[in-house]
Amino acid sequence: MTSEYERKLIDMQYQMRENNSYLTDYLKDLNSWTDEIKKKEENIKTTANPTSTIKDLPPVRNFVVPPRPKKKSKKNNTSTKTSSIRAYDYRAWDKFDVDEACTRIDNEQEEKEDNNNEDDDADEEDEEWQEEVLKKKGEYYKDCGNYQFKQKKYTEAIESYTKAIECNPICPIYFANRAQCQLFEQRYGACEADCTLAIQLDKNYLKAYYRRALARVEMEKFDQAREDLQYILAREPSNADAKTKLTEVNKKDEIKRLGRIYPLQDKPIDKRSTKPLKRIEIQEIDTSIISISETTKKKAIVIEEMDTDPKSSESTIPSISSVLPSHSTITTATTPLSVQSKKAPTIEKAPTKSIHIPTAIPTTGFQFKRDWLNLNNQIEQQAIYLKRIPPKSYKTIFSTGIDSSVFSRILLLWSNETTIDEHLLSSMYEIRLTPRFDTQLSFLGNDDKKLLKTILQKLQNECSSTDKVQTILRAYKID
Repeated sequence: MTSEYERKLIDMQYQMRENNSYLTDYLKDLNSWTDEIKKKEENIKTTANPTSTIKDLPPVRNFVVPPRPKKKSKKNNTSTKTSSIRAYDYRAWDKFDVDEACTRIDNEQEEKEDNNNEDDDADEEDEEWQEEVLKKKGEYYKDCGNYQFKQKKYTEAIESYTKAIECNPICPIYFANRAQCQLFEQRYGACEADCTLAIQLDKNYLKAYYRRALARVEMEKFDQAREDLQYILAREPSNADAKTKLTEVNKKDEIKRLGRIYPLQDKPIDKRSTKPLKRIEIQEIDTSIISISETTKKKAIVIEEMDTDPKSSESTIPSISSVLPSHSTITTATTPLSVQSKKAPTIEKAPTKSIHIPTAIPTTGFQFKRDWLNLNNQIEQQAIYLKRIPPKSYKTIFSTGIDSSVFSRILLLWSNETTIDEHLLSSMYEIRLTPRFDTQLSFLGNDDKKLLKTILQKLQNECSSTDKVQTILRAYKID
C-alpha cells in the first residue's frame, strides 16, 4: 500500500516538472516572437517616414456622438380606481372605507411628484449630455485645425477653429490657436482681437499675450506691445523669446520717434554727429501754372542819348559801361559817336532752346509720360504731340487712369482750339472711357471747370446734335 502510494506521488511530481518545462519553453518562444514583431514594426516605421509620429496622423474623419443616457422607466400606476357610487345607493355607502380612499389619494399624489422629479432629472441629464457632446465636438474641430496648421493650410485651420469656438465659446485655447493662424495670414487686427478674447477668458494665458504683442508690433503699436511683453516677463522672467522681442520693440520705437541715425563714413567716429537725420517730405507742384514769359523775361536797360561833345562823351563813356550788365552788349562801328547816339543799341536775347517733338506714337503710359515731360510745358508742342496720337489708343495709354495734371493740361489745349474738329470730338469721346474718369472729373479745380464749361458751350454752338455729341455732353457734365 505504501509503495503504490509513493509510486503515484513520484509519477505526479515527474509530470508536474514536465508540464512546467513545457510551459516555460512555450512562454519563452512567445516572448521572443513578440520582441521580433516589435522590432520589425519599428523598422517599418522608421524606414517609411523617420520623422512621422502617431500625433501627425489626421483626426477621425467623422465625429462620433457619445451615446445618450437611458431614461428611467416610469413606475406603472397599479392603483385601481373604485367605481363611482351612486348617491341613492345607501348600502354601498355603508360598505365604503373612507380611510382606505384617503391613503389611496395620498399615494397617487406621491407618485405624481416622483414622476415629476424623474422628468426634471432626465432634463438635467439631457442638458449635461448636450454640453458634453458640444465639448467633444469642439475638441474634434480643434484636432482638425491642429492637423491643418501643421500642413500649413492656415485658411482651413481658421475655419476649423471657428467651428470649435461655436461649439465651446468659453475655451481660450481655440481663440489663441485661431489667432496664431491669423498671424501667419498677416491679418494682424483679427489676431489682436482673438488674443484679447482669449485673455478675457483666461488672464494667465501667456501665449495669447505673446501673440498679441507680435500682432501689435506689425501694426506699429509699440507701447501696447511693450506692455504685453513686460507682463509676460513679470510672470516668466526666463522667457527668452519675450526678452528678444522686447529689445526689438524698443529699437523700432526709438527709430519711429527719433529717426534712423546713419553714420558718415568720411569722418572719424569721435567727430560724427549723434543727432538723427530729419525726414523732409517732397511735395510735387504743378509746373503748368508757371508762365514761360516770367521765366525768360529780362530786365530792360534804358540808355539815354549822349552829348555830341567829345570831351563830355569821353567822360561819360566809363559811366555807361559801368551801368550796363555783363550779359548785354552794345554794337559799335567806325562811325562817329554822334551817329551812334542816334541809333538805339541792340541787346542780344538769349536763344530759346528748341524742343524736339517726338514723332513716334506712344503705346504705353510710360512712353507718353516720358514724352510729355520732355516737352517742358510748351503749349504749341504739346498740342501738336497730342494731335498725333490717335484717340483709339487712349484706352491702352491711360489703362491705369489719367493723371490730374495731364488732364488739366489737355483741357487747356482743347479750350485753345479755335474750331472743334473730328480729332477733338474723338478725343473727348475716348477719354471718357478711361478708368476713374468720373472721379477725375469730380475733383477738378475751379479754373479747370471754367475751361470745361467753355469747351462744352462751344461744342453745343458749333456741332450738330448727334449721338456722339450728346454722349460727350452727358459724360462731361459737371455741377
